[in-house]
Amino acid sequence: MKQVLQSNPNPQSLKDTIGFLYDYSEKEFRENYDINIKQLISMMTEFQKWIEQKSSTTKFISVLGI
Repeated sequence: MKQVLQSNPNPQSLKDTIGFLYDYSEKEFRENYDINIKQLISMMTEFQKWIEQKSSTTKFISVLGI
């Protein structure tokens, strides 16, 4: 997903990539598209770093949520 986001995708194609649960969330994401793409990529990068750090001291990692 991160690679797709970094390739400057067409905003209309993101529904299949991101999987917005609600129509309004997709609309809100598109309103500040450039900023939201950058923030989402940054969040994914930070999450990857955190997983890498934790994987050396933890047997497994569970991600709970929607």
